[in-house]
Amino acid sequence: MLFAVTIEDKPGMGETRRALRAAHLDWLERHRAMLVIAGPIMDAEGLSIGSVRVVEAPDRAAVQALTDGDPFAKAGCFARVSINPYRIVFKDGALAE
Repeated sequence: MLFAVTIEDKPGMGETRRALRAAHLDWLERHRAMLVIAGPIMDAEGLSIGSVRVVEAPDRAAVQALTDGDPFAKAGCFARVSINPYRIVFKDGALAE
């Protein structure tokens, strides 16, 4: 099952994110089988202010556990996390259903 994960960072977490980026990328690599797509949300200056991910997992609890294990989460970067079932309708220029 697919889940859309939208994460908003707490204000002022840029330095913490930068310090943990290598650990975060390593964490992403270790969980690559679950990640359909993942990347930062950027502000007008191009700085990360959160993340968007599409995750394949058996249930919401597995996605929550994955998200809780992110080094950014462990460091307290996240203000808000939204996890919702997701369905791809349009992909690579064509209907996907």
